Amino acid sequence: MLSATDAAGAQDAATGSAPPPLWERAAYKTLTFLALDNLADGVLFAAVAGAAAGTSGIFLVANAATTPLLYYPYEMAWTTLAPGSSTTSPDTLAVKTVGYQVLTGARKIALSYALTGALLPSLGFAATAFAWDALIYAANDVTWDLYQPPPAASAALVHPDTM
Repeated sequence: MLSATDAAGAQDAATGSAPPPLWERAAYKTLTFLALDNLADGVLFAAVAGAAAGTSGIFLVANAATTPLLYYPYEMAWTTLAPGSSTTSPDTLAVKTVGYQVLTGARKIALSYALTGALLPSLGFAATAFAWDALIYAANDVTWDLYQPPPAASAALVHPDTM
């Protein structure tokens, strides 16, 4: 069976192009996730928190500023440090998705609470976002794995003897 990494190697050989550096792939993944996540979170925040337009606008800006601060390092760490990160199985996708959702859930509770001052709506927002954003996260990850598979874990790491 042809893995995503093998398919990428065959595609690169056919086109004569090398895959982009790991940091670049992670940056593009961050941008696509950010666009989808911020749209969904903005609608959800306004609905759950009953926020006014001004508060929702502030939320969108703060969410757009803080999401990449968590997503990009998480993506880089997962791709370089996780064993077998060059292939995505349903099990690894589930672990990766839930891990990110736990981390970003804390961020979303803090952000929502800071803007609304109400704990219960903030918890409701984060709980609902957990489920919705998990779908967005997994879809983004699978789409990128199909479009541009990650390099093998050994290729993703920078070895001291190659510097």
